[in-house]
Formats: sequence, C-alpha cells, structure tokens
Amino acid sequence: MPPTITVIGSLNSDLITRTSRIPAPGETLTAQSFDTGSGGKGANQAVACARLSRPSSSSNGPSSNSTVSVRMIGAVGDDIFGHGLISGMRADGIDMSGVAIKSDHKTGVAVITVEESTGENRIMLAPNANYTLRPEDFTSIPSPPKPDLIVLQLEIPLATVLAILSAAQKEGIPVLLNPAPAVDLPADAYPKLTHLVLNETEAALLSGQKDLGGEEEEADLSKIPAIAESFVRRGVRNVIVTLGSKGVYFATREGLDGYIPAEKAQVVDTTAAGDTFVGAYAVEVVTQQHVGAPDGDEDKEFNIREAVTWANRAAAKTVERHGAQAAIPWADEVPR
Repeated sequence: MPPTITVIGSLNSDLITRTSRIPAPGETLTAQSFDTGSGGKGANQAVACARLSRPSSSSNGPSSNSTVSVRMIGAVGDDIFGHGLISGMRADGIDMSGVAIKSDHKTGVAVITVEESTGENRIMLAPNANYTLRPEDFTSIPSPPKPDLIVLQLEIPLATVLAILSAAQKEGIPVLLNPAPAVDLPADAYPKLTHLVLNETEAALLSGQKDLGGEEEEADLSKIPAIAESFVRRGVRNVIVTLGSKGVYFATREGLDGYIPAEKAQVVDTTAAGDTFVGAYAVEVVTQQHVGAPDGDEDKEFNIREAVTWANRAAAKTVERHGAQAAIPWADEVPR
C-alpha cells in the first residue's frame, strides 16, 4: 500500500477579487474581476498532496497511479459551498470520509484581494464550521489507516491543534506544522514537531525576532540561520523557512542546513504558493521514507535538500496561475 498523509485543517470557499492596486482607506475602486473558488489552507494542502503524488491524467478522478494516499479531516457547513468543496476534492482522489457536514454552521469563507500589478494577496478569513473541530475530538488520531504523516495548520482552534500534537506523539506519528496564521505556540509544542514549515513573517513572529524585511527589500539572509536554529533548539527536527522570491532556508536537528534560491517564475497570483510547497514537501517526506524502508523505520535517512528543492519548484509553478486549488500543479508538471 502507498504511504498515507492525513491533513487535519480548514476548508473554505474563496471569494476572490482582482484589482490593479489595493484601495486606500475609504476609497472605492472598480475591480478587474471577481471569482469564487475552493480553498482553506488545510484543503489546499490536501489537494497539493494529492496532485503532486499523481500525474495530470488523474484530473478526471482518482487514479491507481498515485504514490500517496491522502485523507482530509475537517468540517464544512451544509450549504452549496461545503458540498462543492467535498465533491471537488473527492474528484482529486482525496478520502473525504473524515470531513463532517455541520447543519448548524456555515462553511468557512476567505475574502481574497489580489493586486494584479504584483500578484500579492490580502486575505480576510471567517472560520465558521472550521472552528467546530474541538480538542476532545482528538484524544486519538482517527484511523484506519494510521497515517505516515499528519499535516496541520492554524486555521482551526489552537487548542485542537495542540491536542492533535499530543495524540500524534503518543502514537508515534510524525507531524508537519505550517503555523499559519501565526500565533504564539507553547514551548512544549515544538518537540512534538518533526517538520516546521513557515514563511519569513511567521518565523519572525514565532521566534520573537524583528521583521525580516519586506518582499521588495534586500534579503537579509544573515538573520535566517539563527532564527531557524532557534526552532531546532526548541525541539523541532526539521525547520524550513520560505522566503518568497528570496528562496528557502532549511536546518535540521542533525546539523544539516542550506539555502536554496527561488525558482524563476512569472508571478500572477501567490495565493496558494505556500500550501503547494507544504504539499510537495509532505509528499517527498513520506515517499522517501516509504521506498525501501521497513515498516516503522522513522530513522531512515531523509534528503531534506531534495525535498525542499522539489517543493520550491512546485510553488513556483503555482504562482504562475490564478486561484488557489485551481493553481496547484500535478506531479508530471513539476520536473525533478
């Protein structure tokens, strides 16, 4: 059987407005276009895991060519948005049996403004049904199958995320956390993380450092190693800091570190770039550990540079397209 990734997190309907520029306070600006789409960091990362583990010929439904089995756990409202999310993700080959339909809540909604001139986005999130995931629901990890990796974000209640981390630790399941939107984490959360993937803003906030600089400023890469190392000292095994057009930096408990430059891309929309990176990286993690490794061998050598390089390439493909889930590429679209 292929390895299994379980994504526990948010599912949202995206309401996307594209403008020539961001309006000033009190200003009304005529938009270039408006669209709706499927999103939520949890859902996006699940779709990225599914698509980046199978060829584009799978776009008409599940495929036996998949190298990874992907399961989504979350909640949506009993509305057109929720049912659309479930059917769309199921068509990508994702096991949606763990997604609850809440008749007394609305599906989560993200209002996204994309600035056409730069491709940068601003997002306002209404969690709605996503916040019905409670800590008491995760005294153990839902299975079967027992996942080879759990992927988490912070668009569900923090207390729920912490309960999942504790349950995963007890059951010996590796966890990847993408702490977005960033909030302070308790000290005992970090040793429970096998992989911490965060951008430079999140890294600055969680490490207590000053802002690392905006996208248009010169990259001050001299600060990044110390910040990454601070998370390693807290107990994280692998730390990856994504820096947008500046590239990616990684550091590990074993003492490996490195910087990988950004891939060249024609940026039109950065909405799902980070989620694509997480999904691609997660696929590499379970694939490397699965191929040729005996069951339960968590100490098999992991080539983090290879995983980060491919995830970086997948994210670059995503920013060249509009939308969130619609922009996520398939495995055969991202060369190795």
